[in-house]
Amino acid sequence: MQKQWTLEMHHPGDAEDSLITTDRFDEFSEVERKIKQNREMVFVVKPPASPLAGELRILDNLKQSGLRIERS
Repeated sequence: MQKQWTLEMHHPGDAEDSLITTDRFDEFSEVERKIKQNREMVFVVKPPASPLAGELRILDNLKQSGLRIERS
């Protein structure tokens, strides 16, 4: 059971080798901060096994604001 948030950061575009980093965070606030600091990038987020509904709502709000975020 995954307990951490996993965040992949990719260069924008369709290149297969666009992965820059894969980070794991204990706190959602760290995920949110990393996304906001790198707005021009593309993100793939894997939530922990039991994320809080509020955290998922914030993630959806970030996506709706125009950030490129996918959830896996």
